[in-house]
Formats: sequence, structure tokens, C-alpha cells
Amino acid sequence: MKKLLVLASLAFMACEKDDNTSTQPGYYGKWYILRTVNKQYTIENGDTAYTRNDITDHSGSDYIDFQTNSGSALLFMNNVSDSMSYESVTHAYFKLDSTLCEINYLTDSTFGFNTLSFDPNVIPDRIQVTQNFFILHK
Repeated sequence: MKKLLVLASLAFMACEKDDNTSTQPGYYGKWYILRTVNKQYTIENGDTAYTRNDITDHSGSDYIDFQTNSGSALLFMNNVSDSMSYESVTHAYFKLDSTLCEINYLTDSTFGFNTLSFDPNVIPDRIQVTQNFFILHK
């Protein structure tokens, strides 16, 4: 009896289940843009020098809408519309077109992410960094 119980439990544990629980990123849907922060700085030998630090509060009509099934994001900001592709990379990163975005926080009603790009060719011996932060709400 013990052998049968052991064999049955091993067979039960060895059964594979289909994992059909694909989760959708929590940022799907329409998010209104509250504020953007645009920073530009150079890094030289570990020292950071800011050349731009712009904070912009947005009207209630600016938004980004991550379309659930199409892989596109619709952006409406400063009375200009744009459509971009997006792709979920991990739970903490996604791409808008070719720009890698990092999720800073995400709740049911608030969402913050930033972009980061490096340009080593602007100033010799320095790296210029551009960082854009987006503060959103439902």
C-alpha cells in the first residue's frame, strides 16, 4: 500500500500543467499625464553637472493610452497626437518605440516611469545623459 501511495504521489507531482495565466502589465489603459520632468546632465569622472531640469505640469487633457491588444500606445500631449509601438520587456521595463522605459511605481491609480538615453558624442570626454520622468494618474 505504501508503494502504491508513493507511486501515486510521484505521478501526481510529475504531471505538467499548462500555464495559461498570462498576466497583462498593470499599465494597460489610459493614463493622464500630471507632470513631466526633463533632466539633462553630463558625467565626467563621476561628477554630475546638470544643464537642464525642466518641470512641466500638464493640463487634464494630456494622456498616454496603452492599447491592450495592439502593441501601440497613443500619446496626446500639448495638443499633439502621436502613436508609438510599445513592448513589455519585464515587470519593471517596457519599450516605447526603441526607447527603454523603467517603471518607478505602479498602483491602480498612479504610474510613474522614466526614460534614459546617453549621448557620448556631444562633449569630448564627457557623457551627456537625458532623463525624462512621467508622472501619471487614472
